[in-house]
Amino acid sequence: MKSFLKVFYKFLFFFILFPHFLPAEIEKGLSDEALLDLIQRRSFRYFEIEKNPKSGLVYDRAHNFKSGALRAPASIAATGFALTAYGVAVHRNWMDRASAQEITRRTLETFLTQVDQEHGFFYHFLDPVTAKRVNHSELSPIDTALFLAGVLFAAEFYEDPPIRDLAMEIYERVDWPWMLSGGETFRLAWSPENGFDRNRWDHYNESLILYLLAIGSPTHPIPASSWKVLRRPVGSYRNYRLIQSPPLFTHQYSHIWIDFHGKNDGFADYFQNSVQASLANRAFAIDQSANFQSYGPNSWGFTASDAPFGYKAYGAPPGWAEHDGTIAPTGCGSSIVFTPKESVECLRHFYENLGDRLWGEYGFSDAFNLDRDWFAPEVIGIDQGALLSMIENHRSALIWETMTRNTFLQSAMKKVGFVAGPKELPWPEPPHYEVPYMLGGPEIDGYLKEWPSAYPVIILDKNQIEGGEVKDDQDLKGEIRFAWDEEALYFSVKVTDDSLNLKKTGKNIWQDDCIEIFVDPAGDGLFWYDESDFQIGFRPEANSEEVLAWSWFQGGMDPASKSLVRAHGFTYENGYILEAAIRWKMLGLKPVAGSEFRLSAALHDLDKDRSQAKLQWFFRNEEAWKRFVLGKLRLKGGEGIHGHETQKEDLKISQEDF
Repeated sequence: MKSFLKVFYKFLFFFILFPHFLPAEIEKGLSDEALLDLIQRRSFRYFEIEKNPKSGLVYDRAHNFKSGALRAPASIAATGFALTAYGVAVHRNWMDRASAQEITRRTLETFLTQVDQEHGFFYHFLDPVTAKRVNHSELSPIDTALFLAGVLFAAEFYEDPPIRDLAMEIYERVDWPWMLSGGETFRLAWSPENGFDRNRWDHYNESLILYLLAIGSPTHPIPASSWKVLRRPVGSYRNYRLIQSPPLFTHQYSHIWIDFHGKNDGFADYFQNSVQASLANRAFAIDQSANFQSYGPNSWGFTASDAPFGYKAYGAPPGWAEHDGTIAPTGCGSSIVFTPKESVECLRHFYENLGDRLWGEYGFSDAFNLDRDWFAPEVIGIDQGALLSMIENHRSALIWETMTRNTFLQSAMKKVGFVAGPKELPWPEPPHYEVPYMLGGPEIDGYLKEWPSAYPVIILDKNQIEGGEVKDDQDLKGEIRFAWDEEALYFSVKVTDDSLNLKKTGKNIWQDDCIEIFVDPAGDGLFWYDESDFQIGFRPEANSEEVLAWSWFQGGMDPASKSLVRAHGFTYENGYILEAAIRWKMLGLKPVAGSEFRLSAALHDLDKDRSQAKLQWFFRNEEAWKRFVLGKLRLKGGEGIHGHETQKEDLKISQEDF
């Protein structure tokens, strides 16, 4: 009896300390409007409850089923969503205007006078009481931007002079050029311990709002040219063409505060791009539904979220998409302005069919995975905020219409070239290379003696960046030529690289400075890790003429050890030169003048600070997951020139191979 009472009192103590919220009651058959109103209202409760009432700072996350069970640090991005949510709550009569203005003023005063900042930028996570940096958090330009979007929304929504003055003082204090750190795009982050992060916000993602806020700054603007240099790689899944960025939130966040409807910047109609991204995300869930219980036409939303093991940036193609059966309600729900019918059906499925485990005090928990029988117990502030805000834009366009009054954002959009009207994404044809015939092939010694300057050349420079940062031609540039005969496909490459790192071996050579040759012999698209396609890497050895080679898709092998490739080269102070032969036997091709196949060449760069970059000739994700279209090589006929007479012997090629 005593042991029973001991256990009973332990449980009683736990429930007093962490009282459970009342079990969720699921009401099926609600109208679409009633369902959306319920989801919004529950999501707003997060911002009502999960904040420090004195500082106004909002917690990063909270438990959805137990009150007080979790006390996370405050998130500046979640606080920005809260400032937006208060206006929505006033509009929906969930909060009186005076209370909303009071907590907004208190929050802005905290950020102006108490929150740690550097050049006007804020740290990602803060102590909700002291407003000081916690957990060695990074100074975050993107989270600062999401906070500022909420700040400027509040300034326009209330039209209250004290709020407007506080908002403008916070916005005008940001020294945007400082975060460029001498470049054209923003550094990913900064910390007092390590300085600027080596990575940059240099391609399309959720950072559109960041750049427009910076370009429109009345005090410390950055040049509009920074917008133009952002990389916008285009790909497709099924017949949906879009700028690839797999996590769905990257296509949503900027649209919370900026109405991109019917506008383009000369490159893209970003609203339609997000429509395509949402439809592709849903299509991927349908296509993968035979493999994962969580997926289906009414269960999609691959985005950054909690996961069965940690936190992951899930996504859908085109691009390098990661998924494991986990779906986040904020994914499909925050696309409601792009796919209203599909998103409402998705949210209804989550509420009516999974609500007994997914629906709590603050609405939907962050994510679920049916294959692992896992439902996240927590909610995340930015996910609740995005869902609430996008539903409001769908229902009333409140946030969009309010932000059209912000002259700084409107000015920025004009500066970067936004005009009215649609715009189709560019879809260039793959480049074409005519491969000259070279009888006997070149001598594979790295000296390029047999390569005429008249041979066509592929130039890889900073205009063909696939990832990372290339400062100039001294940082990374390559000149590549191809030739052929009956024995092999030959190539030579001369690389300028001011910082060579040559340490990895075997399957890891791709992490060093190296060249990769991707080949799709059948011309039906290169499928990643398909044994009929090829990724062959060549890495020069320092202070040697030797070259390491590796082929990844054929189970992982050294093709040189099987006499399938031969390569030599040498390094010098500012780069390396390399020659190689790839036997037709390896590629499964019989060379005939006029025949064509698909190929791309890529240069990988690793600098002293461990920053990486990659230049790629042509490598576009099209139609299917992990399917890539490459450039086109056509074998030219004719006598050609005479190469090295002993090449056949060097390659150890016998007649029966062909």
